[in-house]
Amino acid sequence: MTPVRHFLRTWKFSLFGLLFLLIGGFLFFSNQERQFSVASIQTRFTELEKTAQQQARLILKELDKGNNLPKSSILTYHLYDKDVLFGWSSNQLPIGRYQTDLFPSNGLVKLNNGYYYSHTIQKKDITCCVSFCLLKEYEFSNAYLGAANPGFWKQQFKVSLSGPEKFAIRDRHRDIVFYASPLALDTLPASSNWGPVFMLLAILLFCYQLQTYFERSWWGGLLLLLGLVVVRIVFYEINWPAEWLLSDWFSAGFFAYNEWYPDFFSYCINSLFVVFGIRIISSLCRVMARWWAHAITLLLPLLLWLYILHLLKILIEHSNIPLSFEHLFDLRLTSYFFFSLLGFLLYNFQKSVLYALELNRNERWFRNTVRKIALLALPFVALLVESQDWINTLPLLVIFVHLLFEKYKKNSWRRLSSQLLILAINAAIVTFYLHALQTQKDLDNRKLFGQQLSIERNINLELAYSQIAPNIAEENWLAAPFDSLQKQFTKVGFEHTLTQKFFTGVWDGFDIEADLYGPTDAPCFGSDSLELMRLKTLVKHHGQASDIQDGLFFMPHEEEGLSYVILLRLPSQKTLAITLVSKRIPEEIGFPRLLISDQAGISNRLEAYTIGKYAEGRLIHQTGTFNYPNLLRTFEQKGNKRSQFEDNGYTHVLVQRHKGSAIIISSPTTSWFTNVTSFAFMFVFWGVLLVMNQVFRTIFRNKSVQWSLSFKVQLAFLLILGLSLFLYGLGSSLFIGEQFDHYTQQALREKLSAVQTELRGQTIDLDTLDVNEVGKPLESKLARLSAVFKTDIFVFDNDGFLIASSRPKLFAYGLIGEHMNAQAMDALIGNNQSYFSHQDQIGRLTYRSAYIPIINQSRKQIGFINLQLFGQQEAYQQQIERFFKAAINVFVLLLAISVFIALIVSNWLIGPLQLVARSVRNLELGKSNQKISYQNDDEIGALVKAYNDKLAELEHAAQQIARSERESAWRDLAQQIAHEIKNPLTPMKLNIQHLLRKMEAKDTDAEVLAQKTLPNLIEQIDALARMANEFARFAKLPEPLFEKIELQSFVRLAIKLFDEGFQHIHFEAATNPIWISADKDMLNQVFHNLLLNAQQATEQQNEPQIVVALSLHENNQEVLIRITDNGVGIPAAQQERIFTPYFTTKSSGSGIGLSVVRQIIEKHNGTIRFESEPNKGTSFFIRLKLLSKGL
Repeated sequence: MTPVRHFLRTWKFSLFGLLFLLIGGFLFFSNQERQFSVASIQTRFTELEKTAQQQARLILKELDKGNNLPKSSILTYHLYDKDVLFGWSSNQLPIGRYQTDLFPSNGLVKLNNGYYYSHTIQKKDITCCVSFCLLKEYEFSNAYLGAANPGFWKQQFKVSLSGPEKFAIRDRHRDIVFYASPLALDTLPASSNWGPVFMLLAILLFCYQLQTYFERSWWGGLLLLLGLVVVRIVFYEINWPAEWLLSDWFSAGFFAYNEWYPDFFSYCINSLFVVFGIRIISSLCRVMARWWAHAITLLLPLLLWLYILHLLKILIEHSNIPLSFEHLFDLRLTSYFFFSLLGFLLYNFQKSVLYALELNRNERWFRNTVRKIALLALPFVALLVESQDWINTLPLLVIFVHLLFEKYKKNSWRRLSSQLLILAINAAIVTFYLHALQTQKDLDNRKLFGQQLSIERNINLELAYSQIAPNIAEENWLAAPFDSLQKQFTKVGFEHTLTQKFFTGVWDGFDIEADLYGPTDAPCFGSDSLELMRLKTLVKHHGQASDIQDGLFFMPHEEEGLSYVILLRLPSQKTLAITLVSKRIPEEIGFPRLLISDQAGISNRLEAYTIGKYAEGRLIHQTGTFNYPNLLRTFEQKGNKRSQFEDNGYTHVLVQRHKGSAIIISSPTTSWFTNVTSFAFMFVFWGVLLVMNQVFRTIFRNKSVQWSLSFKVQLAFLLILGLSLFLYGLGSSLFIGEQFDHYTQQALREKLSAVQTELRGQTIDLDTLDVNEVGKPLESKLARLSAVFKTDIFVFDNDGFLIASSRPKLFAYGLIGEHMNAQAMDALIGNNQSYFSHQDQIGRLTYRSAYIPIINQSRKQIGFINLQLFGQQEAYQQQIERFFKAAINVFVLLLAISVFIALIVSNWLIGPLQLVARSVRNLELGKSNQKISYQNDDEIGALVKAYNDKLAELEHAAQQIARSERESAWRDLAQQIAHEIKNPLTPMKLNIQHLLRKMEAKDTDAEVLAQKTLPNLIEQIDALARMANEFARFAKLPEPLFEKIELQSFVRLAIKLFDEGFQHIHFEAATNPIWISADKDMLNQVFHNLLLNAQQATEQQNEPQIVVALSLHENNQEVLIRITDNGVGIPAAQQERIFTPYFTTKSSGSGIGLSVVRQIIEKHNGTIRFESEPNKGTSFFIRLKLLSKGL
């Protein structure tokens, strides 16, 4: 293997980690401040300026020809005839019907909703102004409104009228238009959320690579453990990367616990480092293999579990990460990463339990499984008893499942079943525990919200008013005559001016309405002269005068929704009346949060609740869907005077400041269906992660994937199921979208028709809509209709300009222009459509907007009604969420059914093939083999028939081979016998012949020779007889007579009978008795032969040593007998023939001893093998089946 290839195989995880690190770094910094470039802004500005000039000339040219005017998503145009606006491409610029000194113009323009650059050209009486946006910037900011540059700039910058020369942006004349500078970090949009994901994956891969590389080295493990600590301290000291980057991963408002957990990214890094620290310690303990290391291994699961509990609790209590499966579309990337991280932690907890259960069995304290499990489970039992928290049953269940399936480790199906069971246990317990923690957090939040809402008087507001009241009284413009003020302001403009000048900061939490009243109580802007009298009556009967400032009255019972009333007498004898309505409780109509500044300190989360407010024991205000009783005591009786209780499918939190005054915040109870969905989602999500982990491990470790046919069948079923559900979900989602859009359109039409009917009485006799004549009456009417239909309503004249609005502040704050959407104009006026609907947007708030014409009695179109439908996106998401919840539950149910069906079908299909495979595996020559019984006439039947036919042929061939082998063996035996007998017969014949010649010759030495020769002949004849007997015994080895034998006692007796005086035989016995079924005489012959060979092999050794050892193997199903000596050993060249009959390595002997030993062992269904090294010794290993377990 080349060095490069070896490096890639060894460090592939690090290479992938480096790749992820580079990707994460790129995503991190792609949208950040360091990407700010004045040169690129200047280039883009020059391009847009040139395009705007060309567009303006083209528009005037096409206008002269009467053609359709060109439109652009970047550039907007406004056309004026003399000083009156008559055409536009967008209503996003907050401009009016007439030209002003501010607009149209050339150059930089600052409007109420941001900075624009305009290019204006004039041709006769027609003026064309083409503009493009530089920066959207509003008077206040909230979730929908914030400083941001349009996407076509491709970077974020702030527009200033002064600054360093290097930040100057110039027009085509080289004049400075504005100064660009980086937007502040708190106003920048968050960088890509995928950057931290890749960064964390890189850290994970680096840690895994190093841990894997050093797992067998104790010094490497210690060094790596120290490295993790050092790296984390360095991260802490330099505050990396939160100091440099902007994302909710690094926002304290998103998650913060302490200085080591300042943000969610640090939370993830700490979790990874702790897990790998525990993995490294576990590896070190396995390398050292000491009793104290095993004790630490047993303790590690408890430490990891306590850390997991700690992580769960701090995340729920100190973060705003959405984790509820009730709102699937609220889940963010950080939510899914947390679920992945939690799964990773639980996976490593399971691995730590497995490591503890697989401790070295040869260690005395850890050899017993029951004792080991007791030591492992006891701390968790104590934790469960002490904490009384049911989440601590999870580790005990994991240990129990591993114990239950421990004996089936080699069974893949049982192993898979145990993994699925553990996965289900983890998913069920964790999801229900998360739900319990979130429920408790929600209740605590509602109590806090209730306490905030129940605070009646705002002392800070009263103090603020005491400071500004003298300044308001000194404002000279308030002393101007009413007709002068009416020319300068509308009512909303008047209120807006007062708000900007005086009522900011603490006042942002209130809706402010104001009017001036003359000495006769006549209003300046209002239409009802009784309004001031009504306010004075309310103050007299229900108000509480402030102790801090005169003219300020608190309304404790919020009569008519009022929180405060200000009646300020001015030096000009006018009265300034101001009413304050708290914004704390969300409105249900119109633009609910668009006009509320973040500085008001009002939580958007209140919109998710139903709220009821009681004063003097009666309901005075409510929002949401729950039907609160009119009397507080009715609710108190239902709740049995508890602060939290359930009623009519809602959970209620009651916060009572004093008797009769209370705030109730309610939320629908979580259904069992949602809990089941949570479990199903987590089960599927973690299951997918486990499959991905297995796939990547297989790929990274260069393992070839060998899938069985049954697994392929099961996998095919699951893939078909997944694909079917995906297509079903896709189609259903599209259908639901179409149905919901149809429902939305129908609801808009119905509301528009109802509003049209309500306005008909005021518009049917009109020929035109004039703002001066019908503006105020229509505005009052629209305000009432808005409360009825729960939406905002606008009325435009036939030229597309605003006449009246139920939300005039929307235009006063310059959030949108006082003219119709250009698309609606084209549809209703250009194409004469009777209805038009489209998706509109203000800031980041999107909503459905619809238009319908206003027709007078002459069937003449005089204007348009515009109605908005808010929250349809949320409603649509709720429908999709309900569908996906059902789909996920159905998927898990079908998954279980599919697995069951796949098992049945795969067994049905693969069963005959497995039968054939088992028959082939069990096929043995020389034995009776059973044919396969299969009746079906199919492809498998053909295979079975062919197998049975070949089996018959094989048996016939085996018989022929056996017959040939027997004949060959007898021939060999006959030759060997002839050779063994012939060798001594020749000298015997010669001796007898010599003796006969002596006797025939009557030699005097014949008698002496006979005395010498005859004993020798007799001895040789006896040797031949012994040899014949041995051959006969070998040829006729009888069948064993099996009986129950306790092997350890038998071996001790065999050693004693062999040579009681031999002191060099050492017996290593097992812990408990070992029972086998064997022939006692044959087994005694085996030990006699082997011990005799060992004794003869060690005769020349100074310290001869023979060891007989017994041990259990193969899950206590077999006994291993080892007989070892330190003798001369067997030469390598002779080892292959050691069991061959008549072969011997000694100078004397028949050479059939070991051959007989092997025959005896094989007749006992056992095996025998040996290992030998010359001049070091020999070991014989015998395996026999146990009759029953001795342990």
